[in-house]
Amino acid sequence: MKPIVLVSLVFAAGATALAAGVYVRDRLDPPAPELITVKQTQTDRSQRGQRPAFWLPDLQGVRRSISEWDGKLVVLNFWATWCPPCLHEIPMFTALQTRYGERGVQFLGVAIDDAEQVSAFAERVGLNYPTLHGQLDAIEVMSAYGNEAGGLPFTVVIDRQGNVVARHAGVLEEDTATALIEELL
Repeated sequence: MKPIVLVSLVFAAGATALAAGVYVRDRLDPPAPELITVKQTQTDRSQRGQRPAFWLPDLQGVRRSISEWDGKLVVLNFWATWCPPCLHEIPMFTALQTRYGERGVQFLGVAIDDAEQVSAFAERVGLNYPTLHGQLDAIEVMSAYGNEAGGLPFTVVIDRQGNVVARHAGVLEEDTATALIEELL
């Protein structure tokens, strides 16, 4: 057999094996949907309704339900450690939790991230509100709450009766957050 034919056969076999490996990997472990960082902000109050139920693990690995916070005004924030606009909001959310917590307001984070990264970040910045986490399951929850585009950060306000009263795509500024909270207290 000529050397060029042998080299061609080896190359073809290698390329076929590589393609088959990529195909099998993507079937067994499909890539996560692409998330985007929202640069423009917008608050939507038009689509109200009962909040969707969900369960996600907290940073200690305990599965928690959104229903645990029924009867409170919940500010549900979807974020990630790799999202700079998300990280910009967190000190403000921590301050607002301190200011409004005794009045029945509960901030609740849902990190679309790995538990170890979220735990390290939470400890470093002193998060004072519960944080849940997940990957595809957290993205599905975010979609159920109206963020089908997958942009971060994304914040949802849920009244004491469990109704979604506002959705905010992008960075939620303190004056907007305070106005939403004060209006519902």
